[in-house]
Amino acid sequence: MVSASEVGFFLGIAPGVGYALWSHARAQQAFQAAQRTAQAHGEWLDLAATPTLRFHFVFRPQRFIRPNDGEGVRQAKAQLLAMRKPFLRRHALGALLAAVGAFVGMALALGLAPGA
Repeated sequence: MVSASEVGFFLGIAPGVGYALWSHARAQQAFQAAQRTAQAHGEWLDLAATPTLRFHFVFRPQRFIRPNDGEGVRQAKAQLLAMRKPFLRRHALGALLAAVGAFVGMALALGLAPGA
């Protein structure tokens, strides 16, 4: 049987996880729009192809646009860099909501449980 604290935990993290998933879906749309921008110039942008591109996007944005990138890839990467800070902020907020929600949900569930 599931305990009250487990139910509280999962109900508590649900808003944060939902928010992070919503944010991830918005980011995926932005990545697809950037790919279309590159394709319109006859070029290809695939962040999944090399792990260093994703690493540079998150941790080293000054290295994300490379000198040998074509014009379409440069425009696409500039689009992605424009949404980078809001993307990271939304994901951090989702993690914070999930962490706080887990503790609050467990505390409420334990306080409301019969025999508590």
